[in-house]
Amino acid sequence: MALRKGLVFYRDIHDNKPPLLYLAAAVAQTQFWFRFILLWWQAATTVAVYKLAELIFTRLPRPAKGGALPEADRRNDAKGKRALLVTILFVALVTVFEGNIANGEIFMILPATVGMLIIVTGYRLQVTGWKYFLAGLLFAAGFLFKVPAGFDFLAAAAFLVIGEIRGIRGIRGVWGKIWSRELWLMAAGFVLPILISVVYYTKAGAFQPYVRSALLQNVGYLQSWKTGDNSSGGFASESGLARRAAGLVLGTAAIWWAGKRLKVDWQSQFAGLWFLYSLFGALLSERPYPHYLIQAAVPAALVAGLVIYGRQKAARAGLVGLGTAGVMAYFSIGFWGYPIFPYYQNFLDFSLMKKTRDEYFSYFGNRVPDNYRLAGYLRAATDEGERIFVWGDEPFIYPLAGRLPAGRYTTAYHVVDFGGYEETIKAIEETKAAAIVKYPMEQREFPQLETILRDDYIKGPKFGDAEVYHRLEVRGQK
Repeated sequence: MALRKGLVFYRDIHDNKPPLLYLAAAVAQTQFWFRFILLWWQAATTVAVYKLAELIFTRLPRPAKGGALPEADRRNDAKGKRALLVTILFVALVTVFEGNIANGEIFMILPATVGMLIIVTGYRLQVTGWKYFLAGLLFAAGFLFKVPAGFDFLAAAAFLVIGEIRGIRGIRGVWGKIWSRELWLMAAGFVLPILISVVYYTKAGAFQPYVRSALLQNVGYLQSWKTGDNSSGGFASESGLARRAAGLVLGTAAIWWAGKRLKVDWQSQFAGLWFLYSLFGALLSERPYPHYLIQAAVPAALVAGLVIYGRQKAARAGLVGLGTAGVMAYFSIGFWGYPIFPYYQNFLDFSLMKKTRDEYFSYFGNRVPDNYRLAGYLRAATDEGERIFVWGDEPFIYPLAGRLPAGRYTTAYHVVDFGGYEETIKAIEETKAAAIVKYPMEQREFPQLETILRDDYIKGPKFGDAEVYHRLEVRGQK
């Protein structure tokens, strides 16, 4: 809504995510079309996962450069069934990890998966050149949906170095792999779109808020659950980030050693590296939000498939160890779970008119019916060009009401976490916000707002917990 009305992301409206998810929402305009895009996006991701799994399970010896491909062995007859199982596991994991919501993770895994498909194809067929640049572009697209996709790029880079390590002798050989043309083409493809986005927002006057909020502060936000400080951006050892980073390095070294000494196949190396790095990205914050785990769904399904169908005992044992570590992290953090079947049952009951509209909305939270009534009231009580302000964590009031926020921050926790009190008060005064909605925020005091409400606003109706205040001069009383 903000983009369609001429506002610039990050300068005029705040969030701590990169821009592509908001661009997708702007294209969709409504929740229905956003979910429609999600439907076909997820379908494309599922196809990409199947193609990648099919390639992984095709037992085709890698040819010499310039040589003709030998025929696949008899095990290829089963590759379709194995790829299908991996795909089913992927769909099941995504469904469990809150896959019925248009989360940024759902969008970012498609370009990351296609990027990995290009990497694996190039590795198997000895392809060199600009396809690696395309893979980098795809990883960048994932990054511009959500920053943790950068760890998928790092996994691909690690694989390009480790994948042929068995034929490399000494540090000089490893150094040569690091400076390979393929790796640097992929890196260039990854960096270029991100730099273009920085240049664009610089020209739009949003360099500082974009880089700080969408790129740099993202790390601070992601690692702030344990520290309680969303504005931090350092290497917070107290959040466990240092320990997990050490585990990432040790895990990478173990996969390198397994390939060089135990002759572990490249498929297991690839799946192990991708799972390790994607899990690091998903666990970066130690927040118990299950949709973070969507990032690791594809490599987790591949790891499971290789454990079931793998031919090397050492590889299978290593992958079981990685999977066990992931399960232990899952229970250690205490990820939340959401009901799956009741979600669809609620929709079915509403479709068959077994539930009223309010009963359907109430499934998603007791406040939802009141919020819809509140939004309808604000749409009727304010003019289209007027601004409103919501003091609470209910940002969807703005699009439901069709009204822009008074300032950059759309939620109370953004104001608190990023110290936006004075900026928000100034924005309310400058835009002369026609209405202010106040939710009870016992843990988040905002005394300046209370002063404005007392001096310049009159109390209106109440919708559940939400109190509406109208500006006096708007109501003709000042």
